[in-house]
Parts: sequence; structure tokens; C-alpha cells
Amino acid sequence: MTRAVRLALAVATCLALLACAVPHQQGDTAVTKLAIEEGDVDAVYARYREVYEAAVDIGSAQPLSVVESGSVLAIDTAAFQVEGGVTSTVLRAEQVAIPRFGSYPLWFVAVAGSGSDERRVQVFARGSAVDPWTLSESPAIVAEASLPELRVTDDASAVAVAPDDDRGMPFSPQAAVDAYVAALGSLPESPSDVVAADDPFRQQMVESYQQSAELPDVQFSQSWTAEPVQYVLRTADGGALVFATLHRADAFQVTQGRTVAYAAGTVQNALAPEGIVGSGVVRFDHQVLLVVPPGSGEVRAIGQFGGVVAVESS
Repeated sequence: MTRAVRLALAVATCLALLACAVPHQQGDTAVTKLAIEEGDVDAVYARYREVYEAAVDIGSAQPLSVVESGSVLAIDTAAFQVEGGVTSTVLRAEQVAIPRFGSYPLWFVAVAGSGSDERRVQVFARGSAVDPWTLSESPAIVAEASLPELRVTDDASAVAVAPDDDRGMPFSPQAAVDAYVAALGSLPESPSDVVAADDPFRQQMVESYQQSAELPDVQFSQSWTAEPVQYVLRTADGGALVFATLHRADAFQVTQGRTVAYAAGTVQNALAPEGIVGSGVVRFDHQVLLVVPPGSGEVRAIGQFGGVVAVESS
């Protein structure tokens, strides 16, 4: 075999490997690819339902690690500790928003329904061509909220937004999440001008904060942090739909001889059946779907999913 033939074969092999790794199209200056073909989304959901059903059948969250990741996996793992507290899922994709990317990781968004009133806006992601698609975000649309129309390109692909991109908006997606976390961290005080005063998730957290703060013989405090923003889509009006993953820590200092106890059937009771004696921390993960307006205005939550992920007592 001549050197020229060997070189040609090597180049052909390299190009074949690249083509197999990700389907793509050549733009003016960059190669991009759809995160997934729309026709393949149903198979991702079928696989998810199959594995979730297996977890329900054996009463253990262990199988979920192949179809869930991050806070979704943490929340569901804790929920499986409550006997009989988890049922099968019948969620199916009703609408999809699929961006184009120049490299891994890839992700897409689906509005999923179960045939009832439940509607979730879910993100599936994969880190490489050999990784499975895993459910990374799963906020449920809150009552009376509506999902904004998303911007699409000429080929109907969704438009992903960089976390630090503030073009056409009062602040970037990351800055919006930082402001939202600051508003939660100031509970029960009123939020800043950045967050809507009647924001439904924040109102829910105010009620939860007050209930804990009013417990007798208990000193209560709360702190919030956020993971770096990863998933953002441009809305048709020029704003953004932002997926925020938040971590909440409820800290209790309990008077000697007293106990903070939790009702049977709750995740807290399953994780700490003796309750909190002395001091302890209940940790929550919350996934919040935020809308950042175009031009100017306030951030507002339109969806959320969350739960207890750990209870620490000493």
C-alpha cells in the first residue's frame, strides 16, 4: 500500500468517525448539530419510563442513576425512602425544543404531560456520544402559569442562550438566578426590584420559613445557594427561559429536652425517624423555572420541583 493510499484511508477513517460521533451541518463559520433528532425523543422517554418502572418494582432508586442526574436523582433517591411514596411515571413528551450545539455536552427541552393536569418542563442532557440521556431538570408548571413561546431558527431549532449573555434583557440568566437566590436568602423580607413581589415559588418559601421560625423552643435559620446556570432558551419576545437549580439548608438549634419531629410518610421522617435533637440541618434541592423578561422587568418563577435530600442531626 502506497503512502498516498494510507493517508487517504486515514483521512477517510477520521472523517467517518467524526460523522458517527455527531450529525452536523456546516454553517458560515461553524459546525453545529442538533442535540437530538425530534423523532428520537420518544425513545428517550420510553427508556426513562422503563427504568423508573424497574425502580418502583424493586422499591429502590438504585436503577435511576442511568436515567437521572444531579438534583433530580437526589430528590427521587430521597423520595424512595418513603415506603409506598413513589408511583410509576407515565410522562410523555408533548412538545420539544431542540437547540444546535458545536460540541458536547448536548441537551434538549421537552414539555411533558401525563394525561392529567401535570405538565413538566424537562431537560435531558448527555456529556458525550457514549453517555446515556439523563433527566437533569424537571420543574412542574405552577398553577395558572403559562409557558412563554420560544424563539426558533429557520430550521425550527431552539435557541440556546449563554448564562452570561444579557443581550436584550435587564440582566443575564446567571445574574437573574443570583438575584433570585439573594431574594430567597433575605426571607421573610420583601424581595428586591429584580424579583416579582407575587412570585409563586418565593411566596411558598415565605410560608415554609414562617412555619419553621414559629416552632417553640427552636432557633431557626436558613441559607440558599445556586448551581451555575447551564440550561437557557431564548423566548420569542427576546427574553429567556432559565432553569435554576437551588440548594436550601434549614438549620435548627433545639432547646435541650425538646425534639423537632416529622410526621410519618414524610421524607424527613424516613431519613431521620427520631427527629432532630440538639442541632440539625434539613437540606432541600429545588429546581425553579424562571422567566427573564426582555428589555426591563422582573424575574418570575413559572415552575418548580423540589424536595428533601438529606437530614443531618447531632
